[in-house]
Amino acid sequence: QRLAMRIAEKSGRNLRRAILMAEACRVQQPHMTAEQEIQDLDWQIYIRETADLILKEQSPRRLLEVRGRLYELLSHTIPAEVIFVELLKALASNCDGIMKNEIVHWAAHFEHRMNKGNKQIFHLEAFVAKVMSVHMKLMDEALGGF
Repeated sequence: QRLAMRIAEKSGRNLRRAILMAEACRVQQPHMTAEQEIQDLDWQIYIRETADLILKEQSPRRLLEVRGRLYELLSHTIPAEVIFVELLKALASNCDGIMKNEIVHWAAHFEHRMNKGNKQIFHLEAFVAKVMSVHMKLMDEALGGF
């Protein structure tokens, strides 16, 4: 009962995620207990790792690598809207206030354009490129041209 409540909370009350998390718990430990650790879904971990890659290095090579990761997520039927939201959460958790405002602004901009268009990868990649650009600009301003 308590494990089910914890899974429901961690999944954000999303039934599909809750079922996947319950299955992962069952695989991890056949005799499930209330205090058992609930693992995040693989694609959520993958998106957080992708966000870390975006913030660690801003280069064309890294953009190409991130684009491949986005294709990987889309090919595993993760909806682009979900990728946007999870990527935004992961990026925002690693940034300061000014950067968060910029990221949220551009996420809304590119998600809106994605919903109006038909090639989701273009808009996801454009968002990542913009985040990299904003991050580099803010880092240059913070360092005072070092």
